[in-house]
Amino acid sequence: MLFFNLYEQSSVIVTLFSAICLFFATFYASKVRYKKGLIYFLIGFVLLVTSSQLQQNTMYFYAYAVSVRTIVFVELLLVVLGTLCLIVSSGYILLKKALETMLLFLFISIGILLAVYAVFIADNANIVADIRQFLPIIGMACVFISYAVESKFWAHIGQLLALVAIGGFITLMIYPMFFDTLYSWYVPVMLVFLLSFSYILMQAETLKNEIRLMSKSQKKTAMNIKNIIKSSPFPIVLSRLGDDSLIMANINALKLFGLDEEQIYRYHFKDFFVDSDNRKLLTERLEHNREVHDFEILVKTATGNTPFWLLMSANVIEYNNDIVLYSAFQNITLRKRHESVLQSQADRDPLTSVYNRRYFENKVAEKIKNAHIKNSSFAILMIDADKFKDINDTYGHKIGDKILIELASVCERNLRQEDVVARYGGEEFVVFVDNVDKDTAITVANRLKKAICDVVVYSDDKIPVSVSASIGVAISGISDNVSVMIKMADDAMYLAKQNGRNRVEMYDREKIEQIVIDVNASEKQIHPAFSGEEIKEISLLDGIESSSLIED
Repeated sequence: MLFFNLYEQSSVIVTLFSAICLFFATFYASKVRYKKGLIYFLIGFVLLVTSSQLQQNTMYFYAYAVSVRTIVFVELLLVVLGTLCLIVSSGYILLKKALETMLLFLFISIGILLAVYAVFIADNANIVADIRQFLPIIGMACVFISYAVESKFWAHIGQLLALVAIGGFITLMIYPMFFDTLYSWYVPVMLVFLLSFSYILMQAETLKNEIRLMSKSQKKTAMNIKNIIKSSPFPIVLSRLGDDSLIMANINALKLFGLDEEQIYRYHFKDFFVDSDNRKLLTERLEHNREVHDFEILVKTATGNTPFWLLMSANVIEYNNDIVLYSAFQNITLRKRHESVLQSQADRDPLTSVYNRRYFENKVAEKIKNAHIKNSSFAILMIDADKFKDINDTYGHKIGDKILIELASVCERNLRQEDVVARYGGEEFVVFVDNVDKDTAITVANRLKKAICDVVVYSDDKIPVSVSASIGVAISGISDNVSVMIKMADDAMYLAKQNGRNRVEMYDREKIEQIVIDVNASEKQIHPAFSGEEIKEISLLDGIESSSLIED
């Protein structure tokens, strides 16, 4: 029986160490295709060794009054179960799957019935000895054959050593049939060490094979990606995610960015972005989702020509053992220009090209919020061309339109880029001046008034036509509401007109209220017959029918 002298005093430590090595080697070989076969072999091997030791320590159980038949039956049962595990192991090694349940049930049934017959019915020691000897040999032989029929097993050192170790165990089992001498205790222990080492080699070979297959797969994937990029009708660029350097670009992308294929490695993807904030937003989205779709970017060519718009879709992928950004582009410059024209038409006055009233109110509402956050002051100016109706009546609307265009142009030229100018309606313009105090706002308004007075246009008869303007100023502090601020500036402008036109007036509630009182009082002095919105001409003939006049 295998390991019959396994636990002699001199062999205990080495034997236990070999068992631990086999245990850990079995579970270390987790990548081996038939790892379950190795586990079942370990279980079967342990069961056979246990049955062997049970046979050698029968006297120990006698001391506890355990019957011989019970001991022998348990021993044979362990042999049957151990052999069954070896057969299951051979199935996983050879077929890479478990054997049929019916076949296993048939085997264990026959084994148990044979053990019952040998122990309790026939009570024949020879039958018991045959079961002890031949069943383990059958199990080991199945495992040996499974390794031997593996394709080119000699090319795999791990499988070859396992085959040698299993063959060694079978030899030790057959040895007592032909020789009366005992083999040394360290022989089976060395075979256990050899089997453990074979498992480690199997794991190493499996990992090496996986790496080879993975490398082959990566090369195939890289080649497919390269072919896709080269044949794509869209501009496509590969850039390394780590340092942003360009790796590959197809012909369409080279033309789009003005690149030479031989010099592509000198550039980084970020070199083509016009807006750094746009690039930062793209990076943040890629870090969060690993992909973006329909992302608009403003870029330039390698030589820095006129910027143009692209619609970008990108994915983070693996290419040649590196993490790269796969980016595809669509030129949308014409679409963006069209959108810009439409937006301009929606936001700007068609005559003067300054902003319209709707845009002004929305934009200034945002600027007031920002000013409130920064704790800075601002002002709103209302500008109205003086006696503009007279200009239209005298010179025509064509000249009036020229005056309005020049007036808008003067305002834009004399203000900062962050200030907002809009045509509020008719001959009225409204201006938002950011980050100014009261005195500065008055200075700006007077500068505009003077610049407007310098405006001269010529009629069709070459007659010079000039215009003046009344300007009302409302400084922040009273209200942060756009509509209220505009109303305040409008009231101040009304005050400037009442005080003689061509002047600047700061919003003063008391002065404006006094003017309203005076106007109301003057209106009360008008005869009721003239109190309508329009004064109608009164004729003495009113009410007399025309037929009566003819008869007279």
